[in-house]
Amino acid sequence: MTFKLEEEYFEQLDEKLTLVPLTYDKAFKRIFRTNLDILKEFLKDVIPLDIDKDCNIRLMDGELPKENMKEKGKIIDIYVVLDGKIYVDIEMNRSKFESVLERNIKYKDKLSSMLPESNEDFKAITSKKLYQLNLNAYPFEKVLDDIIVLYGLKTHKIYSSDECMVVKSLERYRDLYYNKGNKEKDVIWLTILTSRTFTELYELSNQILSKDKVKKLMEAAVSMSKDGFILHEWQKDKFDALVKYNEIEDAKKEGKSLGIEEGKALGKAEGIKEKTVEIVKNMLNMKMSIKDISKAAGLTEEEIKSLIKNEK
Repeated sequence: MTFKLEEEYFEQLDEKLTLVPLTYDKAFKRIFRTNLDILKEFLKDVIPLDIDKDCNIRLMDGELPKENMKEKGKIIDIYVVLDGKIYVDIEMNRSKFESVLERNIKYKDKLSSMLPESNEDFKAITSKKLYQLNLNAYPFEKVLDDIIVLYGLKTHKIYSSDECMVVKSLERYRDLYYNKGNKEKDVIWLTILTSRTFTELYELSNQILSKDKVKKLMEAAVSMSKDGFILHEWQKDKFDALVKYNEIEDAKKEGKSLGIEEGKALGKAEGIKEKTVEIVKNMLNMKMSIKDISKAAGLTEEEIKSLIKNEK
């Protein structure tokens, strides 16, 4: 099938090929690392950045400085610099944001430590900005949209906004686009990342990109979805996620079953205790001695005295 920039072509393609989701980190990196001009437009609309449309964008080394051998090979998703002064780390999160928050804060702090250069004066350092863009693909995300900065809890003052974490829940933006009719650029961009088919990706990107960039994006998406390595890794990750999900569900069922049995045992014990208290009270009303009640109820005299005390 010859590549054509037409909706009919992508409708036919959808019948033969599955679009690997752009929320899959390897797919996301594959497309945007090789199309920095498209990434620049994406960042300008989503964060947004105070940059000129013709500004320079450069891919940075994503390997973080190491503190010990265990950290060998830690690489952030995408790290770029715009006009030599605006640094952006982009993280695609498929787990709940709260579960990766501490890790991503440490990533940002490590990147921050790399910004100052030798013999650089204070003014040059303060002119640099560092953003970490968290794209949250977890479907039930609680943190929908936020900007995290250095903030004083006692003074209620923002001490630094030149370094911040920008948080975006992709499913929230998909809902805004399809259910709320919001067609702003950032909404369209973030919905693009959730595209389920080539047709959807084409229709969305057509609204905000020039024809040549739409062509580049679609060619990259098709090529990536045919890549044997990407497909293998994506299927493997899906299988691993399914296994993990089933293990959690089995553990929940087992825990629920154990909980029911424990509840029955506890209820039975509580019932016996209540019945014993009732019998002891009746015996006391009959003016029986504590010694005789002890023999009849199978309790020590101290236990009976304790019951009498608690009932007062």
